[in-house]
Amino acid sequence: MNKISTNKAITIHMSVMLIPFIFICFCAFFYIKYEKEADFTVAMRRFTDNSAKSCVERPVDEMRLLLLSLSDNMKGDTIERYLSSDFIDLNMVIPSIVDSTMYFKSALVSDVSDEYKIYPAIQMDKLIPSVRPWYPHAAIKDEIVFSDPYESLQPLKSKDQPKLGITVSMNIFDSHAEQKGNVAFDLDMKAMSKMLQDISIPFSGRFEVASRSGIVIMYANTDDVFKKRIPASWLAKTTERYGSFVDEETGKIVYYRAYNNPDWVAYTSVNIATYTNTFESEYKLLALVILISSLFYFTLFALFRIYFKRLVSLLYMSSNGLEVNSQVENFESLYKGMVQKHQHLKEVEVLSVTDTLTQAGTRRKFEQDAAELQKKNISYHLAIIDLDNFKHINDTFGHPVGDTVLKNVCRIGTRVLGDEYPIYRFGGEEMVVLFPNCSFAECYELMEEWRSEVSHRVWREESLKVSFSCGIVEADGKRDLDYLLERADKLLYDAKNSGKNRIVGSK
Repeated sequence: MNKISTNKAITIHMSVMLIPFIFICFCAFFYIKYEKEADFTVAMRRFTDNSAKSCVERPVDEMRLLLLSLSDNMKGDTIERYLSSDFIDLNMVIPSIVDSTMYFKSALVSDVSDEYKIYPAIQMDKLIPSVRPWYPHAAIKDEIVFSDPYESLQPLKSKDQPKLGITVSMNIFDSHAEQKGNVAFDLDMKAMSKMLQDISIPFSGRFEVASRSGIVIMYANTDDVFKKRIPASWLAKTTERYGSFVDEETGKIVYYRAYNNPDWVAYTSVNIATYTNTFESEYKLLALVILISSLFYFTLFALFRIYFKRLVSLLYMSSNGLEVNSQVENFESLYKGMVQKHQHLKEVEVLSVTDTLTQAGTRRKFEQDAAELQKKNISYHLAIIDLDNFKHINDTFGHPVGDTVLKNVCRIGTRVLGDEYPIYRFGGEEMVVLFPNCSFAECYELMEEWRSEVSHRVWREESLKVSFSCGIVEADGKRDLDYLLERADKLLYDAKNSGKNRIVGSK
């Protein structure tokens, strides 16, 4: 396995730490982008609604009130008297309405016989009110009708005066609901458009009001009234009472508010390029902040790489009681020392629980495992063995042979008992086995198999004979471990006194 260098490890660590930083930056960018776009949408929609209310809804409501009030005061006989030149006071009512509001530029009153009077007085030939485009033919009382833009018959005062006009009209009925005539007002759309000149449109946009036929009827530049048209693509996308759309053909983002009677639509449009440029500056600022943060991070990363070795060296020396001011070895040497110390601790730990000669467990390991069984209230049997005549073997064949005997006896036991029933060496030639969740018969059978294989084994030394005696006891959960060992040891010596190479157990 290749060892990773210190610098490489630091680089990997800092790179992993960089991932959440990048993720947070991306999240922040898209969150701010979403919020800005949402703010733009809210601002444009609110502006369109408010502007439409002040420039369309409020004037239309005032016109309706004027015409309804006039309808209440102008009955059928009043129209006849109005058309007569004898009633001077009555003749001043409608002219005063025209002169007192900015919405109207002229008025026409007619009866069902198409007799009419115009204010201000204009000489017009071939005027038949009932056949004009603005005349409402539905006999509905108090219904006020706004016409679509139509070509006016009034003589033009100048070349700049538009030929088109819009008229609001209402039929007049008598007390018997019989139509007696009509009153109509020509709207002064240029005067009404002047209201738009005081509006500050966000994002350098454009606000205008158009008829459903696409003719612009209100615009801040009054010279464009009735002369410009709304793109056909806008009209096709104006399908709801209010909404918005992006028109790639004209390069506009459009918000609208639509009405019925008058059949007008208020549009607010912003160039896509203006929108993009506006937010690009903010995105650039955010990108600059992220860049500065990244530079700070990488500066910190570089400093960390430079001083990390020194820091770890000082910490290592302090933890090991070394003088911090003494000459510091390089980091790799300190790292090797730390690894060696760790390996040594692991070896010490293994030695504390594993017998170096037989690889069986130590007495300490036995006490730990037995205590764990008692703590968990697990029933078990305990077997203790002692090699017969082991001192004679050492004296006759030498200690190396004695060590070989111990290792082979333990190896045979491990093969017979398996990992489920561990063997522990108590010292010398004495060993102990734990049998958790095992019956006495099973325990006895396994120990007998082990004893038999050991006693029948043929050794390299011709006269060498090896056997062991064993005592088995059952843990009842009421006695401590020392008591069990004492009982097992007594049974072991009973086996010794009975001729050795045998097992004595107590159920």
